[in-house]
Amino acid sequence: MLLVSYRSWYKPHDTILLDTKALLTSERQGHQRRELQITQDRLSIVFGVCPEGQPEQNPEDDPVNDPDGPPNRHLQPTIENILQICPRFRILVIGKTGVGKSTLIKRAFGVTETASAHYRPGEADIETEITSSENTLFVLHDSKGFEPGEDRNYDTAKRFILNRRSGALKDRLHAVWFCVESPCAGAHLLESAAEDFLKSKQATLGTIPLITVCTKYDEFVNEVEMNMSDQGIEDEELTESASSRAESILNEHYIQSIYPLAEKTLPHIAVSAEKGYENTLPKLVQLTYSMVSQWVAYETAVVSNMAQRVNPALKIQGTIDIGKKRYWMALSSSPNFAGHTVWDCLHVIHTDIVRAWNFPTPHLLSKEFRELMAKTVEDLHVPNAPNPASMLGGSLVAAISAVLVALANPTDPIAIPIVADLAVGSWAYSVYHPSQAVQQRFIAFIVDLTYVMETLFIITEGRHERVGRRAIKLAYNAYNDSAVKVWAHAQIELYCEMEGRDTALEMIERLIEPANSDDNTNYRVNFDKLALDPANLSQDEPW
Repeated sequence: MLLVSYRSWYKPHDTILLDTKALLTSERQGHQRRELQITQDRLSIVFGVCPEGQPEQNPEDDPVNDPDGPPNRHLQPTIENILQICPRFRILVIGKTGVGKSTLIKRAFGVTETASAHYRPGEADIETEITSSENTLFVLHDSKGFEPGEDRNYDTAKRFILNRRSGALKDRLHAVWFCVESPCAGAHLLESAAEDFLKSKQATLGTIPLITVCTKYDEFVNEVEMNMSDQGIEDEELTESASSRAESILNEHYIQSIYPLAEKTLPHIAVSAEKGYENTLPKLVQLTYSMVSQWVAYETAVVSNMAQRVNPALKIQGTIDIGKKRYWMALSSSPNFAGHTVWDCLHVIHTDIVRAWNFPTPHLLSKEFRELMAKTVEDLHVPNAPNPASMLGGSLVAAISAVLVALANPTDPIAIPIVADLAVGSWAYSVYHPSQAVQQRFIAFIVDLTYVMETLFIITEGRHERVGRRAIKLAYNAYNDSAVKVWAHAQIELYCEMEGRDTALEMIERLIEPANSDDNTNYRVNFDKLALDPANLSQDEPW
């Protein structure tokens, strides 16, 4: 027997009598480790023993979880609570083989492979959970399309949906993408079985969001362009005219084929993973997020946004939504931070922001990167600086693109300007006090980290390799050297409280307000011109 003494926040001293025999005979965990959980009063304690020479798992092996862990049990990341309620976004994709479902999923969620114990492409089993180790925040169910005269797939899909309409949120179906190929040569958009499914939408799905996804939109536009080529339109105008005409035709098909089938309006969207159609997938995940927010649950919407890897503007909105849930609110009165050190408070904010972006790397949650971001906000003073929007034609992120050109040399190590003095000043280890200076640093920390995440997202978008320290340093320097940071810090220097308003939150939202979808497409093109090597971005050079 072993007597264990402990303290908790509600009890200054207590003891537990531990049966060592029970521990040594408990079920083995990973790496041959044994664990025994004991609950006493309101406290749950896990004891573990590991044989000599069998180390604990390296936390850097897990790119999702925080290797440092929460600094304080009272300051738990908001995302932890969200993921306990809904750990994965569960989506059903319905469509015939060859319609483009696999490409759609891989591009939307940023993975190269999906797998399950029994899954084979083209042999869909709707009950099988299809996941990816490259992105653990979504689970896919695949259903074959509905062929004429074949009712088995239709009945199977309907039964699956009905079974997944209720129960725990984590086990329920959260959304359906109904994939049909964009109509070519006057073909019908839907087969009769698919029409029957949509007719029964309300009775079958209830409030589960359903989106009709017209795939291979590029092929449809190309066909329309070919049919218009003999109309004497100049080449430069032909593509634009064909795109507008294709959209019009598709809407006509929707109004004639789909709209009459549903008791309520069914949203639809045309997508393509081909070059020149980069704005279609971001629109799909935006629509999905909006519908899940409205009809399912806040937690599910957050996780759907964390899982997607094509829409940086939506990521920013998701970051704001998570922040407003708790820790960004009322920084001036600090109800969440009273009695805690500034470092612990920044730690939990940092964790929420980083995990919202769902990068495949542990380095963003490392102590070194936290210190780097905290060091960035120590001195907010900047010389007089104009708003970069006026200098750059309205696109803030264009400033970062210009800096990246000078930083993207594939051979030279990337030097961080303040790396020689990376330790954070004593202010970070003092108890949080809502002075104006502290509030300004917190605002700057949130704004700076969000912009660095956005920059990293853009330069790694579409690539699924592990993100190394080099890519992180590249993103940091691009923002740190840009007019965007100068402008943001100049605005934050002017911050002052206003009675009756949460002015800190208002400033944060104003400074990181997401760009519109057209800006996203434009600066994606600018970054693509850099031709950054994925292998180069995955390098783990020293900080």
